[in-house]
Amino acid sequence: MASLDELLTALFGSLGPVGSLLILLIVFALDAALFPALPEVWIVLTYTYRPEPLGPIAWAGLLLAMAVAGDVVGTSLLYAAVRRWVVQRRRMPHWLERAMKKWTSFLLVQDERVILMNRAVPVIPMVGAFIATLGWRYRRSMAYVSLGGLAKYAVLLYVVFVIGLAYDVETARWITLALVAIVVALSFLASWVRRRRIEASAAHPP
Repeated sequence: MASLDELLTALFGSLGPVGSLLILLIVFALDAALFPALPEVWIVLTYTYRPEPLGPIAWAGLLLAMAVAGDVVGTSLLYAAVRRWVVQRRRMPHWLERAMKKWTSFLLVQDERVILMNRAVPVIPMVGAFIATLGWRYRRSMAYVSLGGLAKYAVLLYVVFVIGLAYDVETARWITLALVAIVVALSFLASWVRRRRIEASAAHPP
């Protein structure tokens, strides 16, 4: 643990505040556009390796700004790419479009509000592709992306802040990382359960 802590301390120290924020922005954009990048882990790590000149509240505010910006940028880039190169050129396979519409039809909501639900229980990947394919309103979708991300990561950082008040820095760091691992695991489990229920409903409609 100590060697890993020293490695991470050296890494964030070499990046500096600007570099750390930029990396966080890229991680969130990649997570939103391409593949799961475990943004929860990255935002907690970046917070716990806070640069000395900044207070915890100011640093948390900057991290939240980068998280929301990364989510919006990644989702927007994927949306623009799918809309321009696939939807508008009518290159979207009909079976895939039907599958996306059918999948969302089984959810509690079928419009842009799915984005908010997706924060708690991830049931749709690559949200930008769904926005473009299903014709969801872009501005409303981005508002939900921003609102959902802000709420989720504000709560997470608040919990990390509280833990940091109760324990020394190194102990708090590993407690919060363990907590994040549990949250991510429960999130994937809830997503898997939800998908199984949707598949069961599709196979055996009432």
